[in-house]
Amino acid sequence: MEGYLELPTCTLRYRISGSGPALVLLHGYLENLTIWDELTVELESSYSVLTIDLPGHGKSICKQEVIGMDFMADCVSAVIRTAGMDKIYLIGHSMGGYVSLAFAERYPSWLKGLCLFHSTPNADNHEKRAARMADIKLVKEGNKEQIVQNNIPRLFANQNLERLAGEVEHIKSIARSTSDIGIVGALNGMAQRPDRNHIVDQATFPVTMIFGRFDNLISMEVAQNLEDRHKKARTVYLNNSGHMGFLEEPDQTISVISSFLK
Repeated sequence: MEGYLELPTCTLRYRISGSGPALVLLHGYLENLTIWDELTVELESSYSVLTIDLPGHGKSICKQEVIGMDFMADCVSAVIRTAGMDKIYLIGHSMGGYVSLAFAERYPSWLKGLCLFHSTPNADNHEKRAARMADIKLVKEGNKEQIVQNNIPRLFANQNLERLAGEVEHIKSIARSTSDIGIVGALNGMAQRPDRNHIVDQATFPVTMIFGRFDNLISMEVAQNLEDRHKKARTVYLNNSGHMGFLEEPDQTISVISSFLK
């Protein structure tokens, strides 16, 4: 079932399928809910799967200059209420992980488990924040295509680019369809988000962190530092993935997520 939720500051698209315990999947920057289609098919026989176009992405319209992670988390909570869900498992990919952490801070009693999928609880460093500001400048100058061409291939492990050329082009098409104002709002929101390592430290629910060994965005050093810091969390490495494990290693992703959910 596909539906739309009208809120005072945005319109949100969502999809629900399957039956069983509630599972919410949040996509990343320059993506939309369709990235979860294949995973949903695998999980909907055992779970009620809710996917959402985050504000400013896909068909979720939001025209704010800053679309903060807390704001997105509140939007997610509104959709969950609309869907009649109670306790949920939450999986966030990349930016969706940042939103998931904000959700965990604001609605901890709703969570049965949290999975950060190619995402970290760290705030942006100076270099990353500057890169986001540079991308905002490109968008405002009408050069969104430059962001698509530069950013999307980097999401995949270098050795997977030829094998997954079709998937790379598909993600590029999703990125191109993302509105300029949505891109600017999300970039501002990510740049301003706080460090949320304390959420993982203090979690009273299971936390799993999934990293790709060939991720161009999250280095192995960063991933291993997080693994060392968060001893209570389960850390899993996908051995032939960059930042898009659900496309690069789908079978391994299903195995890890099924283990997380059980």
